[in-house]
Amino acid sequence: MESFLDEKVSRNRFLKFLFKTAAISAILVPQTSCKPGSIPKLHGLSDSEYLAFKSLEEVFLVGNPIQGFDLGVAADKYIYGHPYPIDTESVLKLLAFLPGSSLVSLALDFSFTSMVGLSKEDREKRLLSWKNSSLSLKRGAYNIMRQLSFFLVSMERDYNELVGYKG
Repeated sequence: MESFLDEKVSRNRFLKFLFKTAAISAILVPQTSCKPGSIPKLHGLSDSEYLAFKSLEEVFLVGNPIQGFDLGVAADKYIYGHPYPIDTESVLKLLAFLPGSSLVSLALDFSFTSMVGLSKEDREKRLLSWKNSSLSLKRGAYNIMRQLSFFLVSMERDYNELVGYKG
């Protein structure tokens, strides 16, 4: 009698199973890391995208001198504050997908918990592991998400006044 551990699974079959599981979990397991009342009215970002940006804010923007800054609202204003959505909308939405996706967590970190679902300390550990990873995809995602966070802070009027630019 063959045991379960002796059976080999092809890569293709494993990936199909992984994608099916991710699709089912995205439908059945809604985001529960934030109270519905604490999400502001947004013009185009979904609640999960907003929560993803908030999770990045908690790690990247510790000690931000601008009081009341909200990275999710800043991303929404950056994309939808123009007369028409700008070309980078799809890129920003993709970056918002990374921290909130269970599939990304499973593929990159072998974890069923997305970054949004982790505590601040665990999220920081995971992002630091991405920063120092030998996999260029992780390092690149880390650097882009970090630079985007700082860019959105620099777009705020309060930041410009803080550094001496009057506008």
